[in-house]
Amino acid sequence: MGRTKTAAVLLGVTAWLSSSESPAQTDATPPGATTEPVLATPPNPVAASAPEPSTAVSVKTEAPSTGQTSPPPRLGADGPTRSARGANWDAWGEGRARINQSTAFGIDDVGTSANQRTWAQSRVIAGGRWAPSDTLRFDLELDALSGFLAGDAMTLGTTYTPRPFQLALNGNDRVRVIPRKANVLWTTSLGQLSFGAQTFNWGTGMLANDGAGAAQTDGLQFGDAWLGSVVARAAFLTKPFARSTTPLLKDVGVFVAGDFVLRDDNASVFDGDLAGAGVLGARVDTGATALGLLVVGRHQVDRLDPNRPGAARSLTTVAVIDAFGRQRFDLTREQHLTLEGEATFITGRSTRPLSDETLTGADVLQLGGLLRARWDLDPARLTAAVEAGYASGDNDPRDRVARTFSMNSDHNVGFVLFDHVLPMVTARAVDRLAAPSLTGTPPPSARFLINPGSVSNAAYVHPVVKWRPLEPVELRLGYAFAVAASDVADAWQSAVNGGFSTTPGGRVLGGRVYGHELDARVAWTPVLPGGVRLLVGAEGGLLVPGSAFDGVQNLGTPWLVRGLASVRW
Repeated sequence: MGRTKTAAVLLGVTAWLSSSESPAQTDATPPGATTEPVLATPPNPVAASAPEPSTAVSVKTEAPSTGQTSPPPRLGADGPTRSARGANWDAWGEGRARINQSTAFGIDDVGTSANQRTWAQSRVIAGGRWAPSDTLRFDLELDALSGFLAGDAMTLGTTYTPRPFQLALNGNDRVRVIPRKANVLWTTSLGQLSFGAQTFNWGTGMLANDGAGAAQTDGLQFGDAWLGSVVARAAFLTKPFARSTTPLLKDVGVFVAGDFVLRDDNASVFDGDLAGAGVLGARVDTGATALGLLVVGRHQVDRLDPNRPGAARSLTTVAVIDAFGRQRFDLTREQHLTLEGEATFITGRSTRPLSDETLTGADVLQLGGLLRARWDLDPARLTAAVEAGYASGDNDPRDRVARTFSMNSDHNVGFVLFDHVLPMVTARAVDRLAAPSLTGTPPPSARFLINPGSVSNAAYVHPVVKWRPLEPVELRLGYAFAVAASDVADAWQSAVNGGFSTTPGGRVLGGRVYGHELDARVAWTPVLPGGVRLLVGAEGGLLVPGSAFDGVQNLGTPWLVRGLASVRW
């Protein structure tokens, strides 16, 4: 069963664990701003933060830690960090502005042109934390003005629903203020309890991503993170082997949590979706070594769909197993190699698809994963990395098994193919499903046919080089080659060709090569007094389409250029 009839979208993007770091809590910002209380989740490997400072912002120094025993080193082209603003408090935030210019390119077999060429985006995140004692901490973080700000509004995909994307591309989100964090953490002798709204980054960010943008701003990715998973959570974290003399075992943290999803790639309580999850996992992070295992059960009731018989809500219940690991090798004092990987398996049932074969629902069976190698040369402020990833697809979109996996939309692989071209192509296909030549009404759950900017039904390789020739100057070069993991099935074309998988250009069982993408970025990132950091720059990407787009008229070589401006504190 194809992506449009899958619950993979529902699972491949959800936040699962305890509170993650804010935009001011990455490798480009202060160690103090990243302080986590006892047993809280260790830092993200891409944007690692420093451990508790000696002032003990939130826990006693003799209490068990998250397993990170020393501050992670600043490697290669990593950005600078700042200190916490106070002994028991901190404040952070980001103001972001982007100007985008894209070429006009065709998105179907009749040459319909993408209708978003010049537009502006914005995002404001502000937060803080206060620890009145060694065992109690309060976190608050708000997200506002996120997404489309001005210019050409996206209208594709709106024939079926006024909100085809979780992050509105027409300005609707400008009035939304999302509480990314509003939680209390209480440390006891047995472990840590946390309650309230929280975000989370798990492993590489492929499955669960906090949307703070660390990998894009300070890591090795291109584009931006705009969404982030936010849940209302009650969690307990402990270290059952803290007295062990075995190095890794004594640092293992075990956690259990219950979640009510406020917003992620697949659900939004603000739009009528209801989703809950139970979480069980374990993680250890010693700085150079990190291992984690996550088991999740999730149930979701989708928003009302007027095209479903009886206006019934579709249901999805799945189990997720995810494992990740990271190991850093210090080849010399100035040269380092880091290897990391993550794999996810999803199984369950969903009533989202509605056809002759799926009247009672469909099975869910999906797989995703990635491997990443990173090399750092400290004296040259140089970092090179290569990532290879896989998100399962579906060669039989009409059977009773949904096999297509989707990575988190804030995990970027380039920013033209998956973030720009495929969302427009798939949104156009959904609009055409309402054509009078068919039923005149889109099928149920058609909004799930639109790619929200995720790596889905794909295998890719993505090398990136990042260099700081001068401390405040950053250069990035990237390349991505992507192919479909299974047949490319355009919703409209497949419908008019008897249900056989048909590409957007009308090729039955057509090519699988998505194409080659070239990306470049230059930025000036000075650090001002008080740890305030500016970012001014530009990035551009060019897609050379492959055989998966054969037959798409006037596609050409889509490109996107973006002006970048941010202030982070």
